[in-house]
Amino acid sequence: MGYCYGTIKAHKPGNKLRPIISQIPTPTYNITKKLCKIFTPYVPATYSLSSAIDFLDILKNSKTKRTIASLDVESLFTNVPVDRTINYIIERIDRDDTKPPLDVAEEVLRDLLQCCTKEAPFTCPRGQKYQQVDGVAMGSPLGVLLSNFFMGCVEEVFSKISKSDVYCRYIDDIFIKTKEEEEIEHLRTYLQETSGLNFTIEKSSEGKMPFLDVLITQTEESFSTSQSNQLTQCLNGGSECLQRYKDST
Repeated sequence: MGYCYGTIKAHKPGNKLRPIISQIPTPTYNITKKLCKIFTPYVPATYSLSSAIDFLDILKNSKTKRTIASLDVESLFTNVPVDRTINYIIERIDRDDTKPPLDVAEEVLRDLLQCCTKEAPFTCPRGQKYQQVDGVAMGSPLGVLLSNFFMGCVEEVFSKISKSDVYCRYIDDIFIKTKEEEEIEHLRTYLQETSGLNFTIEKSSEGKMPFLDVLITQTEESFSTSQSNQLTQCLNGGSECLQRYKDST
């Protein structure tokens, strides 16, 4: 069985724990890693960031004469609707003509995904046994993939509505730049109705706002940024250091 433990949210008041379910001991662990390798090329990535480096590149090419804010998906991993996301995955694979067809039956892929997500037993520190029946556990190799897949499919609605000047997302953190503040609430409402998830809003204060490892400051002509020590060292350390930073984040 897997096992549950907690990591401290040092940046949150009260030092709350983030529950992690390690699936390394489980018989499905290697299967989940293989499924990640199979499905990653199909993840909708139009608005997805791979790291803070990508975000900095977007800011360099963006004008400042707009309102900036961030949206955060509340508890994305544990609230990902698994059955709905599995349907998204199967449908996307089925209609993707740009890649060779998978030599695995649809029913087998669906059964494997359900087995690795909805039938994953684990123990807690006090010895109780539980089973994950919906949502994706942090600690599962499928956690990030299913979260990105679900959000990427939700974001496809932007083809039907007017999108913000800038919209980009790193897993559950979204950065937007809009013409008017009313657009921020409109976007949140639309995302909530489409996804069924809850989103919180953080607006800039005195032209400043943190996002990922970056503190953004709006000036008259451009955005200025200050990075965490780790990111600053990587920006000065060349391509190999940047790649290590991307892998770690």
